[in-house]
Amino acid sequence: MKSITSKIRIVCLATIASALMLLSACVHTTCETTTLADGGKASMCVIVSSNATDRVRKAADDLADYLGRMSGAKFKVIEADGRKGIVVGTAADFGGLVADSTFDAKDIKRREEYLLRSHKNGVFLIGATDLAVEDAVWDFLYRLGYRQFFPGKTWEVIPSIPKLSITLDVKEKPSYYTRMIWYGYGAWDYAKQPYQDWNLRNRVRRGIGLESGHAYGRIIKYNKAAFEKHPEYYGLLNGKRTSSKICIGNPALRKLVVDYAIREFDKNPKLDSVSMDPSDGGEWCECERCAALGSITDRAVTLANTVAEAVNKKYHDKYIGMYGYNLHSPPPNIDVHPNVVISVASAFIKGGITLDQVISGWSERGDTLGIREYYGVNTWDRDMPGKSHGSNLKRLARTIPEFHAKGGRFMSAESSDAWGMNGLGHYMASRLLWDVNNNARCDEIVNDFLIRAFGPAAEPMRHFYEVIDGQNTFLIFDDQLGRMYRHLKEARKLADTPQIHARLNDLILYSRYCELFDEYRTANGKARQAAFERVIRYGYRMRKTMMIHIMALYRDLGYRDDLVSTPKEAQWDVPEGKNPWKSSDPFTDKELTAFLTHGIVNHQLVELGFEPVAYSEDLVPATPLGLSAVPLGDIGLGRESRVFYTWVKKGQTTIELKITGGLIPSYRFFGNV
Repeated sequence: MKSITSKIRIVCLATIASALMLLSACVHTTCETTTLADGGKASMCVIVSSNATDRVRKAADDLADYLGRMSGAKFKVIEADGRKGIVVGTAADFGGLVADSTFDAKDIKRREEYLLRSHKNGVFLIGATDLAVEDAVWDFLYRLGYRQFFPGKTWEVIPSIPKLSITLDVKEKPSYYTRMIWYGYGAWDYAKQPYQDWNLRNRVRRGIGLESGHAYGRIIKYNKAAFEKHPEYYGLLNGKRTSSKICIGNPALRKLVVDYAIREFDKNPKLDSVSMDPSDGGEWCECERCAALGSITDRAVTLANTVAEAVNKKYHDKYIGMYGYNLHSPPPNIDVHPNVVISVASAFIKGGITLDQVISGWSERGDTLGIREYYGVNTWDRDMPGKSHGSNLKRLARTIPEFHAKGGRFMSAESSDAWGMNGLGHYMASRLLWDVNNNARCDEIVNDFLIRAFGPAAEPMRHFYEVIDGQNTFLIFDDQLGRMYRHLKEARKLADTPQIHARLNDLILYSRYCELFDEYRTANGKARQAAFERVIRYGYRMRKTMMIHIMALYRDLGYRDDLVSTPKEAQWDVPEGKNPWKSSDPFTDKELTAFLTHGIVNHQLVELGFEPVAYSEDLVPATPLGLSAVPLGDIGLGRESRVFYTWVKKGQTTIELKITGGLIPSYRFFGNV
């Protein structure tokens, strides 16, 4: 979040790069223009302290490397006092140089504060901690035009700026202390480093290490002897002490959990938090002492509060993490300790209330909230266009600032290694999570992405991303896919560099995946098995584009479909060379062109011939239409809330609606439909 506005001037031969720099007023009297390089020669060195850590030195090396790539100059990294040059380090190393800017590395909430200031002899990139220094380096490069839009070299933008100069004076800190976008099924080997690099370069970091995962099982495991000696510590279920929902009403159990948490901090004093989130599912303790504590949420909060109070008598600024999720998603009737952070889940909410009501209710009882979001879940969306929250730019621009306004300071968003569908949304989320005020700049962020990533092909690619944006719906998938292919063809005609062509090729491969998956999901009989195999083979072959989360698809798709099977030798964990379904053969330009051509021919656009309108809630009978009688229909499977409309004559009328619930055994603990 900006505390001082900035003015940035880039002297650049590239007109597009110059036009895109963000301009605002500089108010600091010492803010001066600094020339970093000119004519292939560096004007100064990158400076580190003799006390610099390996982490800071790595950040300085990265800065020197990328400044060199941008300007064509050679930047050296040397140790010096920092009065001249591009200073990279912590306030502890160079504190005397920025006396008007205070930092507190010991304040857990201020770890990521940093200063960027140009002056007549150089530039300061000074942070409160090593983490903040890394943020400062990549923010500085961003202000010079560098972008890492999606993971991998293909989506890295390094502008050519022979004469490189900058004017700025800003002090930064993030809106969210923790900003995490993580893969629900993990990352395969090829994706791990590019994913980590993307997080680093876009400041998607854990400023505070908040742990909120299911913890009761871990507590039992690490105190196995105590639980064997005291079976009354287990939750009472049907008259027996068998539940993993521990007996929170038992004071001795609460003391055991307190001791466990303190031991965790004793073993690792750098640990920021421990989780006190209940184990998943139902089966809460049925004893009288637990019932006396109140609701299920009240019980979970009681334990978390007890632990937080005890821990912070010994260790200051330590947190207890917990989800507001499932049966403990409804807000409590008791206050939450200031050092207990509840991460409210945006799905799996119980109690018949909305997400807004859940967040508001928790906010009224506590100090700081986390948000447990779902930007992409492969089992829900299968990486198809517009099917995830992470692909809905309007939703991201609305919810991230709204969550923050209600006390949200920690964001943990489950997603997928599916940058074809979610890439632009993930990138926009990174900008909003750092500074929620960027929601006023969303159009600017999108324009910057389109022009820098696609150059002269920006306009057709604007239409492509509108087609796959989750806020836009399509009645017919053929029409949506047909438009994706057509926009890519137009963009390919306009692309003028190998880098732009490589990005378009990734998206052609993504569009082809969407086509193959559609063939699979609509196939029956033997054709379904063949279509399933085509999807997996193709997905694995294109895996390194990171456009789809093939690890999740390979592991899960066949598992959930009884109509297909995967041979033992072709299982997801059987390595290439031994697995007949795995091939890393590169796609040829001939293949890519064929995908594009066939995609356009096979998916014609739909001209409705009329203007579609939404139905109102003022219904009228269909009798005048004289429709022929048809068999009764079936609404099909549904999740969460459903609203049905019908029409009856005036007066009281009985409407019969037949619903079958509990089809998925593992979710039956949620209760009746």
